[in-house]
Amino acid sequence: MLFGTEKGAYTGAERREGLFEQATGGTLLLDEINSMNISLQSKLLRVLQDGVVRRVGGATEIHVDVRVLSNINMPPYQAIEENRLRRDLFYRLGVVNINLPPLRKRKEDIHLLTNHFIQHLNKKLLKNICDIDATTLELFLAYDWPGNVRELHHAIEHAMNMVLGDSSLITPAHIPEHIIVKVNGHTPQNGNGESSATLNQILDDVERRVLSKAFQENGGNISKTARALGVSRQNLQYRLKKQALEFHTPDSPE
Repeated sequence: MLFGTEKGAYTGAERREGLFEQATGGTLLLDEINSMNISLQSKLLRVLQDGVVRRVGGATEIHVDVRVLSNINMPPYQAIEENRLRRDLFYRLGVVNINLPPLRKRKEDIHLLTNHFIQHLNKKLLKNICDIDATTLELFLAYDWPGNVRELHHAIEHAMNMVLGDSSLITPAHIPEHIIVKVNGHTPQNGNGESSATLNQILDDVERRVLSKAFQENGGNISKTARALGVSRQNLQYRLKKQALEFHTPDSPE
């Protein structure tokens, strides 16, 4: 609760500090402020202007000193026109405005964010994952992430729960299936209009394309391709054999 409560304010209410009181002297993040009720936004505006709060059921004004950060998941002026955000609150909050593009427009951040989530989730899930493999990274870079950074976090948490044993890499076999299907595009349909491609077939198709692309980018050099994909020569040769791929360009001198 933003403003706190006094005992007896309503049935079961206890005397509690609100978030503004708890954050005094520090910073408070208001997430997706356009989802806040308009009437509550007017009370928030008073706190920002006067630096005082009054607990629910209380009669005393409490002074607070809080730095406020906020975010919104749609263009601010659209939210104002749709009556989801008070214009005066926007101008009071919007001293410094930063427009953060969606994840699909800053895909260079994907690997960095992925590693951050892995390190965080290793502690939560008691895992020892170190990274995603090259094929998974290719899939992540090709996906549009309609759910933005939250969806990436969810995909990593899903994958880490799927990793078994002592494996330290996330592979396409671990990530949510819808990402693979979306990146892979149209999958073969059976007579009932349903997808007839199994997950393994889709994964094989993705792996085949990643291998082919990597070899082309590295001039057919097996050693360079293996390093680029983050696998050993032996592992790469196994994958080539499994996919029935042949590349006749010999290794050039390193």
